[in-house]
Amino acid sequence: MESPAKDVSESTIPYSEYVLRILFTMFYPAVKTAAAFNYPLDTVKDMMTLALWREAKRKHSTINVISLIFGKSTRTIKALSARFNKGGFFEETETNLTRRIEDMLSQRPMSIDELAERLPHSNEFDSTRLAIKTLLQEGRVEEVERIPGRPVRYQLVPGHRNLYCGANWEARIDGLSEHLEVLTETILQRFIGDEPEEAGARTFAFKAKPEDARAFREELLTFIRGRLHELEDAAEGCADARTYGLYTGSCAREEA
Repeated sequence: MESPAKDVSESTIPYSEYVLRILFTMFYPAVKTAAAFNYPLDTVKDMMTLALWREAKRKHSTINVISLIFGKSTRTIKALSARFNKGGFFEETETNLTRRIEDMLSQRPMSIDELAERLPHSNEFDSTRLAIKTLLQEGRVEEVERIPGRPVRYQLVPGHRNLYCGANWEARIDGLSEHLEVLTETILQRFIGDEPEEAGARTFAFKAKPEDARAFREELLTFIRGRLHELEDAAEGCADARTYGLYTGSCAREEA
C-alpha cells in the first residue's frame, strides 16, 4: 500500500474509476472463497446484498435513505429486510469485546473504568460491564483482592484458554469480522482517506519450516501484546492520543 490518496488526480485516473478498482480488488477474499466452494452467482449476490444491507442499517436509521443507497424501492428493501432477518446473519455476540478485554488483562489487572477507557468509543461502559460479567461466569477472569478505597480490578484466571485459538465457530467468525474491519479501515484510510500517512501495511513472503513459522507467529503476538501495553501507558492522559487498529496473520501459501 504505497500510493496515498493525494497521488490520485484526474490526469492519472478518474476518481470514480479509482474507487471502483479499489472496490473490485477488495472483493477478492469473498470471490476466491465462493469459487473454492463452487457457489453460484445468485448465492454470491445474496450474500453481498445481505452484507450491504447490514452496513447500511449500521449507518442509517431510516429505510428511505437505505433505499436510495440500494437504488431500490422501499417496498423491495422491506422485503429484503424480512427475508434476511429470518436467517440469523444479523445476530452478533460480544466475542470481540471479550477478546479485547482478555488481551488487556493479560498485561495487568484493570478495573472496569480502566478497560472502558481503552476500548473503542462504540463500546459503552455498560457493554464492558456485561462482558466482564460473562467472563466471570465462564471462569475466564476473577476479581483481584480489593484494596480499600480503590475500585474492583480483574485479572485473567491462570491457565485460561485464550479466544484467539478458540474452536467455537461463532467466536472464530467474530474474530474474522474484527480482523477484516481493521483491514478495511486501513485500506480506506490509505487509499481514499484524508490522512493516508496514518495507515500502512506490508506483506512478506518467506520460506520456513512449519514449526519455525508457528513459533515465529507466537513470538510476534507476544511482542505485540507487550508493546501495545507500553504504548497505552505512554498515551495515558495525552489529549491527542487516538485509537488505532493493528492486524497480523500468517499462513502457508500456494507455490507461485
